[in-house]
This record gives sequence, C-alpha cells and structure tokens, in this order.
Amino acid sequence: MTQRLARASGEALAGRTDRRGFLARVALAGSALAVAPLRYLLRPGTAWGVIGPGSCSGGLCNDGYTAFCCEINGSNTCPPTTYVAGWWKCTAFRGRGLCHGQGFRYYIDCNRTPGASFPGGCHCARNDCGRRRLDCNRFRYGQCNTHVSGTTEVACRLVVCQHPAGIPEFNCNSTLKVDNTTCSHDNRCLKPLVEQLPGAGGV
Repeated sequence: MTQRLARASGEALAGRTDRRGFLARVALAGSALAVAPLRYLLRPGTAWGVIGPGSCSGGLCNDGYTAFCCEINGSNTCPPTTYVAGWWKCTAFRGRGLCHGQGFRYYIDCNRTPGASFPGGCHCARNDCGRRRLDCNRFRYGQCNTHVSGTTEVACRLVVCQHPAGIPEFNCNSTLKVDNTTCSHDNRCLKPLVEQLPGAGGV
C-alpha cells in the first residue's frame, strides 16, 4: 500500500521532468510517507515540508550539528538571508578533502539574518534524514559582523583553509575558538572559497 502511494505521489509530482527528476520526486514522496504518512497525505503542502529532525528516528539530522551550505546551494558560500556570524578552528584535521595536508581548517557559521526568513525553516538538508540539519541550532560564536546584534539560528556552515580574520568579506576578528569534535565533518561538495594567500594559516 505504501509503495503504491509513494509511486502515485511521485507521478503526481513529476510533471514534465526528465527521468532523474521523476525518480528524485518518487524517492522524496516515499521518504515523506515513511516518516510522516498521515501528515503528508492529510495536510496541505508537499513532501519538501515534512522532513525535519523531529521526523527522523536516526541519521545525521539528529546528531545536533548543522549541514554545510554547499549541500543546499552547491557553493561553499553563505546563502541569501544569512550572514557570517562566527568561526572556530579544527586543529587536528586528517581528512582528504578541502585543506588536506594542512592539518587544520576553519569552520564558519552562516546564521539567519535577523528579521529574515530561511527557506523551509528548521529541516534536514535536502529533506534527507541522513544529512545534517539546517536553520535549527540557535547559537553564535560571535567573532564576525559584531555590528549585527542578537543570536539567530545557524543556517549552514562553510569551510576555509585561511584564517577567517584574513578574509575581508567575512568581517571577523581573530578571537580563537577551537572544536576538534568537528574535524571529521566533511562533504564532497566542499570547494575552496577564496584564493588562499601565501603564508596564510593558523593562529
């Protein structure tokens, strides 16, 4: 029964799209039916609106950390309606991705701009319980754009290899915060944000 509903929902969503788009819609409808069947079938809206941390019994969406911005916009940059609010350093990076071989990297929080809305509010990245959350954690390290008052939700995160205080567009100070528990957080979509300056690096 659930498979028939998922297939029918996917077909209704597909419209005039290619096969890949159709399959993505079927998978999305199936996920919505699996985690919140009554809400998906009986309430207005689409599958995109129902996959949030509270809908997931497990997966990265419930590990308490925020997803990378590139997972939603394809770019290692803050999306619209957000601003650079703070940063921390991972001092023991051993991964193979961005900043490989450097031994450290910097994580940047893109917080929701006060007074603005982040699309979808608090939900799992790409509405997938296997991805970390977006716009859920109300927190601010606070070394960047200190003229912006208050604390809003961290919408998503960036990664850079250069000290954030050396990137003028970020408007950050050099107050050091360290969190090595995030050194294992990575994603294939992470790409260099800016040209790394000669000699740029850690504190």
